[in-house]
Amino acid sequence: MIDTPAGPGGDEVDDDLAAADLHALADVVAALVPSGDAVDLLDGIEALQRLKAAAAAAEVVLTARFADLAGREDARADRSGRRTPPRAMTVGAEVAAATAASPWAGEQRVLLSRRLRDDLPHTLTALGRGELTEARAFAVAREVDHLDPDQRRRVDDDLAPRLPGLGDVRLRQAVRRACPTVAADAEARRHRRARADRRVTSRRLDDGTGQLVATLPLEDLAAARAALEAAAAGARAAGDDRTGGQVRADTLVARLTGRDPSTEATPVRVELVIGIESLVGNGAEPGLVLGEGFLPAALCTDLVRRASAAAKASLRRLFASPDDRALVAMESTSRRFDGALAELLDLRDRRTCRTSWCDAAVRHHDHVVPASRGGATSAANGQGLCERCNYVKEGPGWASWTSHPPGHPHRLETVSEHLRFTRSTAPPLPGGAAGSVHYSPLELRLAGSFTLAG
Repeated sequence: MIDTPAGPGGDEVDDDLAAADLHALADVVAALVPSGDAVDLLDGIEALQRLKAAAAAAEVVLTARFADLAGREDARADRSGRRTPPRAMTVGAEVAAATAASPWAGEQRVLLSRRLRDDLPHTLTALGRGELTEARAFAVAREVDHLDPDQRRRVDDDLAPRLPGLGDVRLRQAVRRACPTVAADAEARRHRRARADRRVTSRRLDDGTGQLVATLPLEDLAAARAALEAAAAGARAAGDDRTGGQVRADTLVARLTGRDPSTEATPVRVELVIGIESLVGNGAEPGLVLGEGFLPAALCTDLVRRASAAAKASLRRLFASPDDRALVAMESTSRRFDGALAELLDLRDRRTCRTSWCDAAVRHHDHVVPASRGGATSAANGQGLCERCNYVKEGPGWASWTSHPPGHPHRLETVSEHLRFTRSTAPPLPGGAAGSVHYSPLELRLAGSFTLAG
């Protein structure tokens, strides 16, 4: 049983509420059948929106309470002497498993939930009444990160009468207007820290492109933009048939890499994985750019041909199971995952952390069952993890194991300290059913013996 969380105004509810009752309520809501006239349907939409907001407010309180209890629990002694991760990491990872989020997002949810409960009571009340969405309530909590608890409460008091009716932009503007009033020195420090935290990030899109985002001081941003605009204007004056956006993008790549993408072929050492059927034009399965995403088969073939014509392409054969496109296992006598075995893990896991819902890049090649407990240095006992998830799995009470039968995709099972179970299955390689070929018995025997062949 769990205590029903206090109402947004702080009033306690007398009886207890079992988690099973909440699951039952979710089943009822999910099975609703639309009925009535247009007014009734709008009333239903409004009621469901209110229900979502109230559930989000209750989840904030439960999350903060769970973090309090878990943080007070004494960590069980680890006789192996291993370094254990910070408690916030394991608590956040368990919340992530309960909310179908990445471990980093779970840790952020714990932090923001505590901040809403302890420092922003009016914002939490507005969320419970349906005057804010969960995303907007968390946005307020993020915007006051640089303030101390007393300053956050003063901002919360200032915002309280103005919260209803504010959209995303106006809400952030209201918080930004309130912060300098109550904490001018903190605002100045925030701006200085932001300038020191200048950085470049990237994000892949779903259409074969991606975004490169630079966070810069305003004066540097203005200078960079002026240089790109000058390049675009010069190209137009010279009769270049590219658009201004294309010129700016190509100029940026050329100045960063020294290669003009409008005239030079891209070297295909970007780990492009594609089935042989698609490569020779007999299949339609897309290719995979490791760590980035899929590209249509025709575009992959064009990239390979252009790079081959420029003598910049290299080819490596991978042996995969013909049924489920799983890479054949490989073992090493070394304690470390390196060389071809590390590359196999990268290819199998697509250079993305194997933890469920985590999309971070692989930073560590890790033993599922630790080597200190007899775990083998093999593909079956290996996984690619981001740094955070590798540390989290070393927490007290956490355990991982493989449960896949031979010849099937690699599958991992994980249980947390507070019995959150997650499962992760390796994705198949490109190729297979859509353009499958028949392998001879000799080829299948070779695939069972050799995983990577140059």
